[in-house]
Amino acid sequence: MLEQQTHDTGDLTLNYVEVGQGDPLVLLHGFTGNWRSWSQEIGLLSHRWHVLAPDARGHGDSSRSEDAKYGYGVRTADAASFIEGVVGGPAVVAGHSMGGATAMGIAALHPELVRAIVLEDPHVSHGYVGTEEGRASTKRSRDRLRSTARFDEMVAAVQNEDPEMDASAARWSVTQGLKLDPDTFNPFIESAMFDDFDPDSVLSKIECPVLLMQADPEQGGVVTDEAADRLRTAIPDCTHVRFPGVGHRVHKDAPIKFRRVLFDFLDTI
Repeated sequence: MLEQQTHDTGDLTLNYVEVGQGDPLVLLHGFTGNWRSWSQEIGLLSHRWHVLAPDARGHGDSSRSEDAKYGYGVRTADAASFIEGVVGGPAVVAGHSMGGATAMGIAALHPELVRAIVLEDPHVSHGYVGTEEGRASTKRSRDRLRSTARFDEMVAAVQNEDPEMDASAARWSVTQGLKLDPDTFNPFIESAMFDDFDPDSVLSKIECPVLLMQADPEQGGVVTDEAADRLRTAIPDCTHVRFPGVGHRVHKDAPIKFRRVLFDFLDTI
C-alpha cells in the first residue's frame, strides 16, 4: 500500500511516498512536478523494488524554503539527507530533468549513498531556459501562480502557450503547478540554478553505473548531442539510449520504450 510520510532534513520537511519491498529505488521528479509525476511507474516498479519518491523542496507537499534557496547545491543536500535518513543505505536513484541533475550530484558527492543512477533527459546546462524566450516563458508561469486567475483561465493559458497539449495534460500541469512555491522559478529565470553547485562539473567523480536517456533536442529535449558526448566521455560506466522524436518528458511521451529501457538497465544492477 502506498504510504505518504515526511522527512526532516534539518532545514525543511520533505514529503514522500513509499511502496513495495526489495532493494531501494529513489525517484526524483523534474521541475514543477512532484511524486505524482511518477504515478504510472511506481506501481510497476514496486513489484521488484522498494520505491521511494520525495517531493523536492518548494514542490508538492514539501516545505518551502524560507530564504528562497532552490539551486542544485541545496537540492543535492536534501536528496542526500533523504537517502541517508530514510533509506539508510545505498540506493538506485532515478531522476528526470532537475531530478536527474540532482541524482548526478548525489552520485558525485555522496558515492556511498548510490548504487546506480538513471538520468532521464537531465538538466545539465541552461539550455532553453537560458534563452530569452525560455526565461520569458518561465516568468509567465511564475507570474501566473502569483496571480488571482481562475483555474480554468490558467488551463487555457497553458494550452495557449502549448497548443499541442491536450486539455487533460493542461489540467494536470496547472494542478501540480498550484502546489509550487513561485520562488522556485527564480533560479531558472536568473540563470542561477548552477551557482551553488554545477552537477556537470563533477562528472569524472561518478563511478557508479549510469543510464542516460536522451530525449530529442528538436522536440524539446534538454540534453544536446554535445552534452551527451560529454557525459559518456566523463563517466566510466555510462549506458546511453536516444529517444528520437520524443520530447523532454520521456516517461510520459514514450512510456513503453522508457519502461523497457529502464527495466533492462535495472536488471543489471
